[in-house]
Amino acid sequence: MSLLQNLVQDISSLGTKLYQRLGDDTGHLYEAKPWKTYDQELPDRESWQLSQKLIADCEELIALLTPTKVKLVTECVANNSTVGLGAAADLRIADKIIENGGEASLSHLARVCKTDEHKLGCVMHMLVQRHIFKEVTPDVFANNRHSYELRSETGATEMMLIETNEGYQAGLGWLPVMKDPKKMHEHDPAKGAFATALNVDMGVLPYLGTPEGASLLNNFTIGVPWLSGITVVATRTDLPWDMYGSTVCDVGAGPGGVMLEVHKKYPHLNIICQELEPMIPVLQDTFKDYDSDLNSGKIKLEVHDYFTPQTTVADVYWLRGVVRDYDDETSAQLLAQLVPALKKNPKAKVLVNELIVPTLITPQSQVEANVPAAKRLPPNQSGYPQACHMMQLSTMVLMGGKERTFGDIVKIGRAAGLRVSKFHQFRMFTGTIEFELDEEACRETGMEKSRL
Repeated sequence: MSLLQNLVQDISSLGTKLYQRLGDDTGHLYEAKPWKTYDQELPDRESWQLSQKLIADCEELIALLTPTKVKLVTECVANNSTVGLGAAADLRIADKIIENGGEASLSHLARVCKTDEHKLGCVMHMLVQRHIFKEVTPDVFANNRHSYELRSETGATEMMLIETNEGYQAGLGWLPVMKDPKKMHEHDPAKGAFATALNVDMGVLPYLGTPEGASLLNNFTIGVPWLSGITVVATRTDLPWDMYGSTVCDVGAGPGGVMLEVHKKYPHLNIICQELEPMIPVLQDTFKDYDSDLNSGKIKLEVHDYFTPQTTVADVYWLRGVVRDYDDETSAQLLAQLVPALKKNPKAKVLVNELIVPTLITPQSQVEANVPAAKRLPPNQSGYPQACHMMQLSTMVLMGGKERTFGDIVKIGRAAGLRVSKFHQFRMFTGTIEFELDEEACRETGMEKSRL
């Protein structure tokens, strides 16, 4: 059968299975409220996997049915989706619709936003076509499930503004950096796309402390926790935190939000958060309501530089968004600093949590060419591949660093003396590679493989 026939049949089959799994929990798009199963919680693993396959097939079907010139033009001008979403976020359209009782005419929105009605109409009609907002009657708009998230109390608007303002500007520096012999191999944010496009000699984080970065700092403060909140449910749910042992060590804990959530779900675990000394007050603030656990040692805040040998013995070491900040050699050196502690407890695991850049290998033979995308999705990669691809490029454009595939991170682990024991695919756009001490290192400790 042709690819078109196979896709249509596969979508029908997958859709039926998903509908049967969800039962009465049917999704909605045009109601101004979250779909609890997908937006606030997580669908069960099988339903999520069916969803991923359906999305892959639908994206391939759209590409198949789109004429070449239309496809290329659509991708070429996709930046205007950013333009439109940025305008809607900045003008607080979602809030203004809510304030007007749930619906608002284009003329009303233009008046309260103090902007041109025709230009705003172009933005709104484009976003409605992309299923953000809905048009209930001609030129009368309301929130749908997705636009409702842009209301002021969520933090979503601030995150959108990071990407649609400074992120959009930084994108203009990506190609110049890729073509500059002095910068193309750099991962230092001070020499990356953001610094190039904004003509500054610093990365985003130092820029936040400048007068010019005040607005961006505000958006980071409000928007980044919203983005982190998207992944926190999967982080605490899709890892068997209580199966590794009694002690979890977060290496490079940042503000400590991940371990706080782990502690809430698994209060019996011992939690250790390691950071550089300037971050300790931030960690103390995160755990300010847990004085008894801090006093008893159930929660420990330790000063530690992850470029120095690890001396704290734990059952699992968690590194979130750490490896991506450095080149391959430096990342391997960083992970190798854990080996001294792993030799003291060879059963311990190392969890590297990152955006695992997805791949989709194109079939080579004529027979395989008609196999639907859902049947070609590699298991060892992040979920929501399209979003993950956009985010991995966005983080490198804004923050520098180096995003990697599963294979890339495995190579770094091997160079550090670690071997892969498992991959945990989160029901989100991040994933976690589980490492352990490799066999040679285990033999050095006198431990047999059977004891690992």
